[in-house]
Amino acid sequence: MAKTRPNAASLDTGRQRIGTVYAKALLGAAEKAGQADSVVDELGTIVSEALDQSPDLDEVLRTPRIASEEKVGIVERVFGGRVSPLVLNFLKVLAGHERLDCLRAIERAARLQLHQLRNRVEVLVETASPLSAPLRQQVAARLTQLLGREVILSTEVNPDLLGGIVVRVGDTVYDGSLAGKLKSMESVTLERTTNTIRQSLARFALT
Repeated sequence: MAKTRPNAASLDTGRQRIGTVYAKALLGAAEKAGQADSVVDELGTIVSEALDQSPDLDEVLRTPRIASEEKVGIVERVFGGRVSPLVLNFLKVLAGHERLDCLRAIERAARLQLHQLRNRVEVLVETASPLSAPLRQQVAARLTQLLGREVILSTEVNPDLLGGIVVRVGDTVYDGSLAGKLKSMESVTLERTTNTIRQSLARFALT
């Protein structure tokens, strides 16, 4: 019987699940050692400077065609002396368990877990034009007050918004943009028009 291959979505979900488990274990050990913040920063640097800027290295670490023992040696040669012993040992554990392909998911999960531990939250703000530094500070302060947590703010410019602001907190989107309001008005108008047509047809049927 032929076996079906998992699609990309299922693989990504699987990596996210694995990443959450490994991140929790790493963060627990790092917090006990008083290194949680620095360890998460190191993981971020590995992803952004090693993996993202060196596709060949990324492929070598991810591919199942290279034995885990060889990957442990590669990790030692590439990262030895460049990262803390705790992170280096963690990378070796991942290599030994063929989980280096989950490194990005682990970094993301560790960062989110650390934010939760420190009562912080990542917020993405989209605006039609760039925010000035003072306005950015005001937005961050207001969101911190509303959410009751320190806000790690990132911003993006989206000209399609026309004006206003869109705030993304995790999977939740708060749309205060002009485009969003126009879309909402359009939906309400369409619903009212549909109801009017239905009522007219109902009256016509009764006559």
